[in-house]
Amino acid sequence: MFKIYHFTNSFVSVEAKNSIITCDPWVGKTNDNGWFSYPIKNTKEIEKKIFNSNFVYISHLHCDHLDFKTLKKFKNKNLTFVIKKFDNGVLKRRLKKLTNKKIIEIEPFKKKKINKDFSIAIIPQIISNTSNLPDNIEYDLDTSIIIQSNQNKTIFYNNVDNPINIDVLKKINNFVKKNFKKNIDIFCCALGAASEFPQCFLNIERNKEKEKIINKSLSNLQTYLKYIKPKIFFPAGGTYAIYGKFYKLNKYIAQPSFSQIKAKTASLKTKICKIIGGGSISFENLKYTVNEKICNNDPGFEKKFINQIKKLNYYYSKKIRKIEIKKLDQIFINAKKNYSRILSYKKNIKTKWSIDFKIYRNYEINNNCLIDKNKSKFLKTYNLKNYSLSSKNILKLECHIEYQLFKSLLSGKFPWNTSLSGSTIMYKRSPNKFNIDMIFSLNFLRV
Repeated sequence: MFKIYHFTNSFVSVEAKNSIITCDPWVGKTNDNGWFSYPIKNTKEIEKKIFNSNFVYISHLHCDHLDFKTLKKFKNKNLTFVIKKFDNGVLKRRLKKLTNKKIIEIEPFKKKKINKDFSIAIIPQIISNTSNLPDNIEYDLDTSIIIQSNQNKTIFYNNVDNPINIDVLKKINNFVKKNFKKNIDIFCCALGAASEFPQCFLNIERNKEKEKIINKSLSNLQTYLKYIKPKIFFPAGGTYAIYGKFYKLNKYIAQPSFSQIKAKTASLKTKICKIIGGGSISFENLKYTVNEKICNNDPGFEKKFINQIKKLNYYYSKKIRKIEIKKLDQIFINAKKNYSRILSYKKNIKTKWSIDFKIYRNYEINNNCLIDKNKSKFLKTYNLKNYSLSSKNILKLECHIEYQLFKSLLSGKFPWNTSLSGSTIMYKRSPNKFNIDMIFSLNFLRV
């Protein structure tokens, strides 16, 4: 028996004869951004299925994959964590703070039998983005996992959030054929954009950009499925709802509908399944059985879900006793020194940029998802740049951010990487062009 459950985002559980391996469990609010685990609101309906897992695979550090409050619910005394052997060791150190359970670090592209039921392999991040944009920051973060049943030899490739293109996929596919002696049977990956774009950008046509992203994602999926030819595909990853006062941004999240996925892949032999919310795919006696979750077919479910979470407070929110601008000034000066010091080692960065941080005591958005100036309290602008006065072709970015969050990011309380994509910061950029180095560099802006 080989059974796969999909709960939300990249939260996937694989069950074999006597074992369960769970991937990236996350339920509820995230710790570092404004995401909620759509369509799962509590753990009651999944406790029996996964909290006695033998293994938990954590793909990377983002809070919708490494969720401490959910990990604390796992009850198996012999639980083992499975992670990639990262050079910086941050993921392992964070897990050790949470638990004294065993942690297995696996070298990338190495097949490993972890018990009688499962053999696995970790796929590292090979590219930083799917558009072949230059990246000189080299932010090693994501991983994917191959899981094979040692009994019936079924192979499941869980891509998680790992950026891929057809060249990367060919490398992965060749590795699987050579080391697992079989083709990929079941495949899942994220579609659309699991990021702040386009919903958090103030000076673009968000619906048009949303459509572009969805169409490109669907075209890529069609290419991937034609090449891999898996028996079954289900979308998994990048699925969430924005909670709190910025809930109106949900309508701009660039995620294709299931009907769009089905239409784009209709000519292919691969079976397309929608099991998010706790549905399952099982393979037993040479037969695949799909059990889709009922809530996925309820047209009013999403609206009800958003209404339940839109009044929740953000992770950084607390009662402000006093706005301390002079103290914030000094924190920013110290953070900027650290930023400049680290960037000075990155010799290949050719792009020049100027970033303005527009700081508010608080800000609200109106029905058009623009900043409501009447209900928002602006405080100050801070500037960050990496160019001289003679430089040309400067990229410009505005980050509209609340005081509490900005101070917490500069102080290192929260990581920039997840907050930047977490739908609690609003942006303007000129030109409207994504630059990886500019965005990834902000991870160094902290004391």
